[in-house]
Amino acid sequence: MRTAITRALLRAGPLFRSPPPASIGHRSRLRSRARRGFSIIELLVVLIVSGFVMAIGVPRFAAMRDRMALRSAKQQMAAYLVTARAAAIRRSSTAVFSVQNSTISARVKLPDGTQSSLGGKVPLLSARGVAVAPSISAADSLVAYDSRGMANLSSARVYLFTRNSKKDSICVSRLGLIAQYCSQ
Repeated sequence: MRTAITRALLRAGPLFRSPPPASIGHRSRLRSRARRGFSIIELLVVLIVSGFVMAIGVPRFAAMRDRMALRSAKQQMAAYLVTARAAAIRRSSTAVFSVQNSTISARVKLPDGTQSSLGGKVPLLSARGVAVAPSISAADSLVAYDSRGMANLSSARVYLFTRNSKKDSICVSRLGLIAQYCSQ
């Protein structure tokens, strides 16, 4: 039995092979040493290509971020207008929406003469980087809803939103209804 195992091991060859002579393995060792990393040329090509991709992508990303900030500011302002109108109807009282220094707020007048805030003040300029202003004058920054949910405005109001070079607007009709897109 022992001889059969010995013969099988001898046929398989030695378990630990000795390294090849230096003359044969010299080229293969040089090749493996030369292919270990990247050359300076390869790194420069990768950096230049990634620079071109970044030069194309970063301005588009910034423009997209501006559009998203404008959209979210418009949605928040529309939500505050709707909240003020709903509170006026629900509490059978007057509710006022206001814009002052790019800060929006809504409050309702209670029967005892005090006012209650509806959601607090939201500074759109510091929170989203969006400036909000009425298009005509600062006196147009208030929208008051009566107990029926109707506003009695002298004319339609347009609120302009600005962030960097992007602009958008919301229109409020004479009755206090909201239009997301204004025809100016």
